[in-house]
Amino acid sequence: MTVAIAQTGAPTAVVNRSLAGFIDAVGAEPLLFGRGGPNALVGGDFTRETPSASELQRAGSWLQGGRRAVTSDDLDVIVENLEKAGVTSLSLIGGNGTMAFLGAISARAQQRGVALRVVGIPKTIDNDLVGVDHTPGFPSAARFLASTITDMGRDHEAMSSVEKVRVVEVMGRDTGWLALAGSYYAHDPEYAADFVLTPERSFDLEQYFADVDRIVSGKGRALVIVSEGVAPELTQQPVKAQNHTQLIHGGIARVLAQATAERLGVTARGEVLGTAQRCNSALVSPIDANEAYRLGAAAGSWLLDAEGPTDVMAGIDGDGAITPVALTDVGGHVRHVPDEWISHDPRELGSFHTWLSRLVALP
Repeated sequence: MTVAIAQTGAPTAVVNRSLAGFIDAVGAEPLLFGRGGPNALVGGDFTRETPSASELQRAGSWLQGGRRAVTSDDLDVIVENLEKAGVTSLSLIGGNGTMAFLGAISARAQQRGVALRVVGIPKTIDNDLVGVDHTPGFPSAARFLASTITDMGRDHEAMSSVEKVRVVEVMGRDTGWLALAGSYYAHDPEYAADFVLTPERSFDLEQYFADVDRIVSGKGRALVIVSEGVAPELTQQPVKAQNHTQLIHGGIARVLAQATAERLGVTARGEVLGTAQRCNSALVSPIDANEAYRLGAAAGSWLLDAEGPTDVMAGIDGDGAITPVALTDVGGHVRHVPDEWISHDPRELGSFHTWLSRLVALP
């Protein structure tokens, strides 16, 4: 048996912990690493080089990542490369697009009569995977945002005489999990954001102006969180693109800040937090690091067990139990924030904050 593992998409602060768990579970079995995302699989670029233990405690991705609009011909080449390398079991780390990709590889292998067991390992800061309570990478990104945005509230208060409105943009594509995470304030309740905009609720520019005007009139300043997926028609950002091969540069915060200044006649700043959300090693959630390792280890163990689950992703529930989730239930699907957790007002998000508090583990 030869096992292979690769990653597609972007890094998280804990994705290397999943690789560490996988390596430990595979143990002495032959193990190949595809470094470089889907391009490594298409190019047949495998290595037996093993990362150091210290490297696997760091942010970034030792496997590297990347995206590719995979064609039918690519799938044939990938299966051929795996067969030539003697690979009988494959794991990919990634999000919903990755799980669809892994399922397509498995299906093509079956069509070609190639024996291949596959298990996916979840990874995305967006927290938009079906079949999990939360996704590895999200708790650490949430911890970073919860800490950073209340700190920005303190900074904004100090500068409110010259900066009345601050609009902070976070990642998340077309879901609002990260934007809502930024509204968490139990560790510093006086400096909660004033309101939060998520893609799950339609955006009304006139209502936005009215809300900002009301808050500034009442407290002298307004701190707003906005998801990058809000009002894509104003920024032309590809937040809904299926293969994620186009970069999202952000911009809705700056668009809203400029519009606010022009409409309300107040000073406004737009901040785009960017990739710091997914790579901050100083604020890694301890639970996130542990669960990322455990999910990687579960995937490795399942691949070694001839009777174990295949064509599945390793999922995790709210109690930390790991169970298999069919790739067909995950790939290409998006888990949006449920209705009960959609609110513009952070003070109305008590049950969401209760759920999140264990994951972010802020003092």
